[in-house]
Amino acid sequence: MKSEPTQALLEPSEVRERLWKIKLTQSKGVIRIGVAKKQAQANSLYLEINGARRFEIGNDCDTCHFWFKCLRDPRPAPHKKLFNLPKTIALPRPIDADMVRELLPMLDIMEKGEYYLMNTNVTLTGPYAADDENSYFHNAEFQEIWDIEDPAAEDLLSDWEHYEGRNPRIYRHEDIVEKQHDFVIPLVPQNRLKQENIRLYQQMIQNGDRPRVFLFGLMQRPIPETIATGRGKTMHSFFAGFVLDGHHKLAAYQRAGVAANCLTLISTKASKYFLLENEGDDAHAKLEERLSTLAV
Repeated sequence: MKSEPTQALLEPSEVRERLWKIKLTQSKGVIRIGVAKKQAQANSLYLEINGARRFEIGNDCDTCHFWFKCLRDPRPAPHKKLFNLPKTIALPRPIDADMVRELLPMLDIMEKGEYYLMNTNVTLTGPYAADDENSYFHNAEFQEIWDIEDPAAEDLLSDWEHYEGRNPRIYRHEDIVEKQHDFVIPLVPQNRLKQENIRLYQQMIQNGDRPRVFLFGLMQRPIPETIATGRGKTMHSFFAGFVLDGHHKLAAYQRAGVAANCLTLISTKASKYFLLENEGDDAHAKLEERLSTLAV
């Protein structure tokens, strides 16, 4: 008889090079994506932990940008970790079916559904506070594309800090330039971390080690109205990951100026990927294609 953790996962498959797909058929549902309709608005998406909404993470509107707003302290309990990567996975090694099975005890706390698993690198800047004018949400191009004058007035952000990718990833579609912006959102802010642990990891990283950070991620690619109506030539898409394990490592990567090595579980429920007119109608395949460009 198979153990309960083994029953929770169907056979993993490598759908693209370095991009794995898994399907959870049983789970404890400690971490899940909630969906709720706001009055006269699109469905909002929420990151829920232990049955409570911790972050609002955008919506399912095809023309709306990504955002994240902390609704309450995301830790289920002080000093309690959600995940703890096994040493056999925390150190770099290629993803294969055996590794996916080793992750089963942790994946068992996710809600049922389909996910992608990949390794990706993100060169970090930050952390940024919501009112930091150097962050993406105060960028003039962001505000112009999405017709936003004041992020605070739009009720997009909270006081929770976040990291950003140093430079956007560029994709070109005939005469349209797509800039993908990367975000990493910790569940524990930097002022609660132990400085001695950060320094230890920073020394390891500077000596060539690449310990893994574990992210719960999503990909959101809306099509702004300026693109849909032919009035613009620039669009933004978004990759974001919430840190489930590796907060000290993440801070150490940022301080060392080295791209963070991130094992990332992508939620299809939290992702949205809309297509341009000349991209056909298979959004699922295009999402996989995009994720494969991030996988290393």
